[in-house]
Amino acid sequence: MTLSERIYRALIVSQSEKFTAEFGSLLSVEQFQKDCAKNAGQARRSVLEKNYDIVIVNAPLTDEFGTRLCMDVSMSPGTIAAILAPSEIYDEIVHKAAPHGVFVIKKPASQQTVIQSLSLLISARERLRSVEKKAGKAENKLEEIRVVNKAKWYLIDNEDMSENDAHKYIEKAAMDAGITKKQAAQIIIERYS
Repeated sequence: MTLSERIYRALIVSQSEKFTAEFGSLLSVEQFQKDCAKNAGQARRSVLEKNYDIVIVNAPLTDEFGTRLCMDVSMSPGTIAAILAPSEIYDEIVHKAAPHGVFVIKKPASQQTVIQSLSLLISARERLRSVEKKAGKAENKLEEIRVVNKAKWYLIDNEDMSENDAHKYIEKAAMDAGITKKQAAQIIIERYS
């Protein structure tokens, strides 16, 4: 799937309706599903209800500045956060937020800068997606190893098999039944539990 075929869910958080409208117009309907929030409280509720790929905060907000919101949101799996910070405190916000993976954009920002920033946010989201996929595969493999090892111990304890014989037994059972080693191991565990 190419980037142009993928649809991203974006949340725009700003007290300014003008900013929300202008920024929202940069997000194409074909590539983005966008929601809006006027303050951090609304944004937090939205984040609890939906998973967002990208959250953009136009600081300051009415109920908080927005830095804490971005840092919290960036802890959500699969979410990239960005904050537009006034130029006079830009360095301070970078110092606070960047270590948490939050992108900081100095404002006022030109339309070209915002478009380039969106491109960077999408790239970061895709990189995060590939890392999540690899982590998921590794977790599945570890789970398979745990289940197979547990089944091997049941065979060693109950059938007086060596570890190597137990492993071969599980592999053969999986091949004969046309199932995965994990599924064969689960059947063995159920038999002896």
